[in-house]
Amino acid sequence: MKKFIAPVVGLVLLGLAGCGAASETTSAPEPQSQSEQGEADTSQTQVGGKDVAFGETAGIEEEGGQFAITATPLQDVTEFTTPPMEGKYVSTDVTAELVGGTGGAVASVDFMLVDAAGNEYPNAAPNGTDLTGQLFATLLAEGDSDSGKVFFDIPADATGLKMIYQPLTATEPAGSWS
Repeated sequence: MKKFIAPVVGLVLLGLAGCGAASETTSAPEPQSQSEQGEADTSQTQVGGKDVAFGETAGIEEEGGQFAITATPLQDVTEFTTPPMEGKYVSTDVTAELVGGTGGAVASVDFMLVDAAGNEYPNAAPNGTDLTGQLFATLLAEGDSDSGKVFFDIPADATGLKMIYQPLTATEPAGSWS
């Protein structure tokens, strides 16, 4: 019987030792706050949400990348020789930067204005004008940026204007400025 008890006691002790080891937990390191990690990288573009005020940078997610797009407040434009069909031209200066992903395009045709009544106004390239400085299709790789003007032809009395960014291939707006 003594020969039988010794191996059983040994197995029980090994089992208990194994259980004790299994109950010990190794915790993963806790994520550090930015202050614990040191100074934040100031070269990174500060991006807001996808719906921001004019003058702020929106964070736009779309297939192929994450974009930081800034649009200045709308300005009335009177320099064109071709009269507007709706009432007046307005423009905004747009800057787009690819901050992540594999690449993509930002084009003036991806922008439209919507007034308080829900009327939509696509971008307009006034005929017979110098198109220098206008934003057309801009292909961006990570870290690239480009800028240019986007024009709209809107009624002179339009109110509550909101600019929408919706790529031609998208079914929903990806961002907006108001």
